Amino acid sequence: MRLAGQLAVLARFQRALLKDLEPVQILRNLLEVATEEGVERAALFLYHPSTRELVGEVASGRGRHYTVSAIALPLYSKGPVQEAFFAEGPVKRGEEWLLPVVGEEALFCWSDPEARCQERPRATRETRAMVCPSCFRFAAKGVLSLEGVPQALQPTLPLLAQLTALALKNGELLASRNAALGKLSRHVEALSHVSALAREVARSLEPSAVLETLARALSERFGFFRVTVALVKEGRLEGHLTVRGQEVYWTEGRSRIQLLVEVSPDPLARAVRERKTLVLEREKLPAGVGQGTGPTVAYVPILAEEEPLGVVAVDHGPGGPPVNPEEVGYVELLAGVAGVALKNAKLYREKTQLSLALAAERKRLSQVLEDLPDGVVVLFGDRGFANPRAREALGLGPEVALEDLPTALGPALEGGRLELALGGRSYSVRGRVVGEMRILVLHDISERVRMERALREQVVFTQALVDLAQAALREKGIRGLAEAIVRRLLVLFAADEGVLLAGGEGVLFATCPLPASLPQPNLLERALAEESPLGVEELHPRECGIATSLGLQSALVVPFRAGVFRGGLLLGYRKGRRFGERLLARLAQVGTLLALVLEKARFLELLEAEEERLKALMEHSQDVVYVLDGNGTIRFVSASVRGVLGYDPEGYRRAPVNGLDFVHPEDRPLAEALFRELLAHPGEVRAGEFRVLHADGTPIPMEAWGRNLLHEPRVGGVVVNLRDLRPRLEAERLKGEFIAAVSHELRTPLAVIMGLAELLREEGLSPSAEESVELILESAFRLKTMVDNLLDTSRLEAGRFEVNRRPVNLGPHLLDLAKSFQGVARLSGVDFRVEVEELPVVEADPERMVQVVGNLLSNAFKFTPQGGRIRLGARGEGDALVLEVEDTGPGIPKEELPKLFQRYARAKNAGARGVSGTGLGLYISKAIVEAHGGRIEVETEEGKGSLFRVILPLYGPHPAGGG
Repeated sequence: MRLAGQLAVLARFQRALLKDLEPVQILRNLLEVATEEGVERAALFLYHPSTRELVGEVASGRGRHYTVSAIALPLYSKGPVQEAFFAEGPVKRGEEWLLPVVGEEALFCWSDPEARCQERPRATRETRAMVCPSCFRFAAKGVLSLEGVPQALQPTLPLLAQLTALALKNGELLASRNAALGKLSRHVEALSHVSALAREVARSLEPSAVLETLARALSERFGFFRVTVALVKEGRLEGHLTVRGQEVYWTEGRSRIQLLVEVSPDPLARAVRERKTLVLEREKLPAGVGQGTGPTVAYVPILAEEEPLGVVAVDHGPGGPPVNPEEVGYVELLAGVAGVALKNAKLYREKTQLSLALAAERKRLSQVLEDLPDGVVVLFGDRGFANPRAREALGLGPEVALEDLPTALGPALEGGRLELALGGRSYSVRGRVVGEMRILVLHDISERVRMERALREQVVFTQALVDLAQAALREKGIRGLAEAIVRRLLVLFAADEGVLLAGGEGVLFATCPLPASLPQPNLLERALAEESPLGVEELHPRECGIATSLGLQSALVVPFRAGVFRGGLLLGYRKGRRFGERLLARLAQVGTLLALVLEKARFLELLEAEEERLKALMEHSQDVVYVLDGNGTIRFVSASVRGVLGYDPEGYRRAPVNGLDFVHPEDRPLAEALFRELLAHPGEVRAGEFRVLHADGTPIPMEAWGRNLLHEPRVGGVVVNLRDLRPRLEAERLKGEFIAAVSHELRTPLAVIMGLAELLREEGLSPSAEESVELILESAFRLKTMVDNLLDTSRLEAGRFEVNRRPVNLGPHLLDLAKSFQGVARLSGVDFRVEVEELPVVEADPERMVQVVGNLLSNAFKFTPQGGRIRLGARGEGDALVLEVEDTGPGIPKEELPKLFQRYARAKNAGARGVSGTGLGLYISKAIVEAHGGRIEVETEEGKGSLFRVILPLYGPHPAGGG
């Protein structure tokens, strides 16, 4: 994908992120575009502080046919998403990109808390999942996961993460506003009920009517299952009425509630006595009182001027929810109104006194709105009040008249919604009409409007860069490309002069003549050194010699880097200019564009040169490369076929030619089998050896490697590489002769050394001399084993490897072998244990089996450190003989196990520990064991040791030609 396409994709992501402001829909839009652009799997995990989890949705599939699943990852758990959440930049994990989504002005102290954390207690990488999210500096919002990201889309991933963070910020602002509006709406609705009920209660002059209205309202309008009212009469608290469900039960004069206010522990009496609301859990109620109640019961005293008149108890009944604080507040308000009404009914106060009481209650209700974060205006008819936020926004006092409000608020006063600017800030205004009351809520959206404006400007600027890239990439050659870029940017930034410089190539293009050597100092080289854009509003000769020679007053300088390719752009102004922060911030995007476009142009030039070089290499290669179709017909052959096989490399163009026709007739089945294997396993490499006919008829042994790339659009065929085996076969023949000769020459002196050492050991030497002799014997045995391994390898390669099996008890042979290792065990400080049981007779070659066990013991002593332990074990198990060599060495890495028994294979930790060896011991041992019809196994754990186990059948097979 060209850069223009990358930027177009980025623009689509921007539009998707700005399409909606709800976080869930933002997430869906993002995942949908990601899958449309070829991402195989996309996920956005958002951090939820309440649960300390990264919760998100995962999309898999293509386009609008993707599937979505939800997933939650605990922050304290270890995992790639949690690690990326605390990272400072994109994390590449296999085919997956993990992009941290971070808010603005992030310090990234959490990515390296040991070095950057400035708070107490200081966080560490182990504790940051628990500590950092509670810090006010923490700005991480989540992780954007993309799998199977197309190569061309990868450079835009950091910008995509930033756009995602910005969109989530918009969503957070919207969610915060909606939550506040919803809470306010519920509160206002409840207050409207309170106000309406207050008017109903206030109109009642009979105590029973007041209490019935109160009880019914709490049951019907606020959803309480049970409402019980009791009144204070001469120091006693007596039940008056109970509402349960839809039924009213009058209990005056016959209620079981007969409590002494001053001494009774009953919560009804306590609430009256203490003149405060009690909210008690069912388990804490006195025996018999909590039966049939909800999880909690609220006891609200009915007061009138601090005089206790009674109490009201409310709950939501069995299976219902607890009574919440808001409900308690409403009950308190109504109980207060009921108290005023009861007092009014008792004393027959005048209507004016009741009005004053209601006015006081209204004032209390207005106080609730004082602490709201949004502006609120409440009108009763043409008059009302405003909270501090509303007064600040509208420039009004506490008392508000309808004519004082701006006319632009007219739709909101009728219950509508609108957005408008007030006092230099932007507000979202929502109106609600509740009976005679009208409510206006003003939510400050200045930050959201500013961010939306910035996004729109960014989209326009990005589109301009896309157009620039499309126009520039139509040019041929890097210098023509540089000219197109400079001229476009001159128009975009309204500059007078432009200079584009590339490291190693000098000035690529300038709108005005420049000297061969740029004047010093100059801003271009300064920007390249600092690797950050520069905006210089007043140029001085000491800062930039180029500016002086061109008569420039101000300049913008943009450095860029792509790999080793680096350079800079200077845009000059002949008149002084002022550069805002937003303009300077966009210079980094220009630098990224320049780096991508110019680097791509340079790569295209290099690619053309590389293609020419590859063509020349193919012509002079000693290998022949064929590309065949699914039927074996030649579609391409390298020019080296002329020198290697004598054929015309263009012959296949004149007439269809089947590549298998050139294989020697006797080897044709091998070649056909290899070709079938390639067709059956696309993308996998298969190899084989067969003879190919030279143009003069000479059969040439060839080694062939093939890979089925029929599915690869750039190849569309089966690629086969042929290499002449004659040089290698000759080298192997000479190597075998050399090994045989050297090994034969080494065996004679080794036999002498071992024989003399055996004689010395029988002479009754001193303990120190005896240890030296044993060390000589062990070293000679190891050298003999190495020589035998070399000879056996040569025999294996030549197909002349034999074992001479006969019935034998291997016990004595193994004990003699163990004795030869006792000396080296003492010298190396290793605990060597021999556990050889009574063994059954087995058909085996004793010398070969001693060679196998010797190889295993030799390896164990090489790798086991001082103080370690080695065990040689032998036992019979059913129809098999089991030999084991166990050590406490470093173990074998899992990734090296598949090649452990290959020729010349050595573990990486062998070289790291300075352990010598040829890498042939296990290769030969495996061949010997398999020649006996047995098998060799290994159990290992890195850092704890290894166990090699040889399992031999007591009566193995007798292959033809073997003994």
